[in-house]
Amino acid sequence: MIRIAVCDDENVIVNQIEHIISEVCKRESIPVNIDVFYSGRELKRQVTSGTKYDIIFLDIQMKGGDGITAAENIRKVDDNVLLIYVSGYDKYMMELFRLDVFGFIKKPIDEEILTKTFLETYQRVCSKMVYFTFSYKHEEYKILCKEILYFESNARKVTIYTQNGEHYTFNGKLSEIEQKMSDGKIPFLRVHQSYLVNYYLIRSRTKIEITLVNGKKLPISEERQKYFNQQYSHLLGGEINV
Repeated sequence: MIRIAVCDDENVIVNQIEHIISEVCKRESIPVNIDVFYSGRELKRQVTSGTKYDIIFLDIQMKGGDGITAAENIRKVDDNVLLIYVSGYDKYMMELFRLDVFGFIKKPIDEEILTKTFLETYQRVCSKMVYFTFSYKHEEYKILCKEILYFESNARKVTIYTQNGEHYTFNGKLSEIEQKMSDGKIPFLRVHQSYLVNYYLIRSRTKIEITLVNGKKLPISEERQKYFNQQYSHLLGGEINV
């Protein structure tokens, strides 16, 4: 799930950006959560309270706190978020470089330019090396999330199975790993009390089981069938009956 904030004191601009991004994400099957703000102060409070965004669309001039000041405060607590400024003025360009801004969109909003900028930004977010880390016998490990096929829980042990055939076992709870992975860029779906699966590495599914890209079949428990189907269909971009 990618998290996006849109901040502008003009209702029509906020709605336009939100609508265009939502349509692009639906078309490209990108899971997204969009929060909207109408002042820099509102956005600053949300970010400094601990909310992490992947991309922020931010107006430079607003009645409720300007965008440059908001960006300065956001950068104090989050070095990774990608900032895209939205403005009808070019005179702030040098200031934007100082704040490590990823992009600049000029008003009035051009749908084609916004779409292109968003998709480039999304690719940057996805290209980040995202790891799952764990410790076992006083040694710390890290594995690329995109390489993980699934997690399997057995008693108080969790085993990670990867695409290259390796597996790693450590002490842990699958429910805690599920919560941790929910904040990542790769969706992991709980198909069973014992299995947490990488959505991108599911090759096919039926009502009662999934098949991974390596041919491994895992059961979908009866109590999780409905919720799994909803999650899977949402990620595909539409309701699908099985």
